[in-house]
Amino acid sequence: MSEFLTSGQDCKSFCRDKGLNPSRLIRWQGVFRNGISPAISQMQPVGFLDLGTLPAPEPQPRTGILELKLDLGGGVVLTLTRN
Repeated sequence: MSEFLTSGQDCKSFCRDKGLNPSRLIRWQGVFRNGISPAISQMQPVGFLDLGTLPAPEPQPRTGILELKLDLGGGVVLTLTRN
């Protein structure tokens, strides 16, 4: 945000030059304009979080496809797939 604010460019030009989505920049402008929520401002960094070890998965036939799913909580699952 500070780079955008000091650039002297309008949102559309700045985002085009940086390869950004203008709607994202506008959203973050609103977040910073309205202040960060109290819950976020009170969060402390945790550093490394040891999640232990996972059991080895059952061997699967090789398909050439790699899929990684991360459950981020709150019903959000990030899925990365490589063919």
